[in-house]
Amino acid sequence: MICSSLHRPLCTLLLGIGLLASSCQQGEQRSTRLQIATTIAPAAQVITEIADSLVAVMTLLPQGNNPENYEPTPQAIQTLASSAAYFYMGDLGFERSWVERIHTMQPALQLVRLDQDLVGPAHLHNGNPTNLHDPHYWTSVRGLQSMGKSIYSSLCRIDTMHRAQYDAGYQRFIQRLEHVERTIKEQLSDIPSRAFVIYHPSLSEFAEEYALKQLVIEQDGKEPTPQHIQALIEEAKKLGVRVVFIQQEFDSKLIESIAKELDARMVVINPLGGSWEEQLLLIARALSDTTSSIPTR
Repeated sequence: MICSSLHRPLCTLLLGIGLLASSCQQGEQRSTRLQIATTIAPAAQVITEIADSLVAVMTLLPQGNNPENYEPTPQAIQTLASSAAYFYMGDLGFERSWVERIHTMQPALQLVRLDQDLVGPAHLHNGNPTNLHDPHYWTSVRGLQSMGKSIYSSLCRIDTMHRAQYDAGYQRFIQRLEHVERTIKEQLSDIPSRAFVIYHPSLSEFAEEYALKQLVIEQDGKEPTPQHIQALIEEAKKLGVRVVFIQQEFDSKLIESIAKELDARMVVINPLGGSWEEQLLLIARALSDTTSSIPTR
């Protein structure tokens, strides 16, 4: 044996020194990567697709949490302090109250609002964008294009040395997005119904993009009244709704009863935490094929 009982303490010491040196080297490698924080997983995915290994991304909203009532943990705030920038969605739940607080706590942190191009100058009030679009814009191809452009231009501005790599990553992202768009258009070209039911209106941009009708159970962010539910069911029956979408952040009991009344399938989607590509294709597939194997509840 290389390490005898007499030399075992020395071997342990040498091994510890070796692991420490390796850890330090890995830490140095990590420190050379640009630290970027963002709110949700789909944005983190786009950042990684464009920047590849040049950037280390931290996602603020944990999987399964509701962005309306989420509060960043002290650990998350501490992680923000070591980031070069915070790429936030724009008007998503807790961001409305927390972005200013984050800026106050971390004034050196660059804040990048990813929906600026979607809002446009005509929708600015006192220099700040107003909420005139669905805050879940990344659930549409147009929204993802805009978000990708904002991420790309911001990365090039923050890290000018690696513009060529960001150029290449951005082009790959656009090509992938165009492929997904073609697939969605093919799937939705001839579908049983161009309407669907959803609890929270997170697919407004998707519905507008593909001439679909989104019937929303929720009323202005609150529980619906019995009258609203009855009217929604009647309209859904007239439109031949076959699919009811549900997110894991919301109680499924009411949605289950509505789906049963409509004889429609419940399809679980995860726009806050899932892959943007997988989610868009899942939604299109659910609307186009009521017999395929799709995650349901």
